[in-house]
Amino acid sequence: MMESDIGPLLGEWEYALGELSVRKIDGGRGGQKIQIRMDLGLMQLEWSGRPDAIRPHGYASLLDYYQEKKAEREGDQGPGTFSLSREDCWDLAQEAMKYYWRRISFFELKEYQRAEEDAKHNLKILDMCYDYAENDEDRQLAEQYRVFVTGHRIQARALAYLDEDGHDEAVEEIRQGIVEIEAFLEKIGQLDHLDDCPELLFLREWESEVE
Repeated sequence: MMESDIGPLLGEWEYALGELSVRKIDGGRGGQKIQIRMDLGLMQLEWSGRPDAIRPHGYASLLDYYQEKKAEREGDQGPGTFSLSREDCWDLAQEAMKYYWRRISFFELKEYQRAEEDAKHNLKILDMCYDYAENDEDRQLAEQYRVFVTGHRIQARALAYLDEDGHDEAVEEIRQGIVEIEAFLEKIGQLDHLDDCPELLFLREWESEVE
């Protein structure tokens, strides 16, 4: 009988309340993997590709699948004929959550370029849901998370610059990020949040520290 109890493994890696406990492991032939210690066990993610190693409909990601479906539909029936149902948007949101977990893990592991790549993946998911969702609520959710994910993308790139002693480039990235988020808030009519947006508050403080 296969030994399935992961208790001994968890016993060697104590869960720390309130902390993100992450490690990189050698997955053998599967290559490097990420493990996250949870209160009731652990989560294991792929180092590259889709975090759960699944290929939806044979594609590298669900985003890739829907991008191909969009191209096929509009190629056959013309622009504006592609749309995403509520179920489609839900499935994309579940994929985005997997990439979110890996993104914050990459931050902990100081793999900033990979964190940026995963942030960009989720921004593309938000773009697709905002542009093609049939339901207004799905578009609103995509709009709601854009600043948060954009903030992570900016932070990842700036940290990558700092990791290579690119001080000036990091400062410029932070400044451009502030402008980008401010412009987005203006675009969606939320100028009243310019002074209390958590991402903007963080970036402004970080800019003053890095300068």
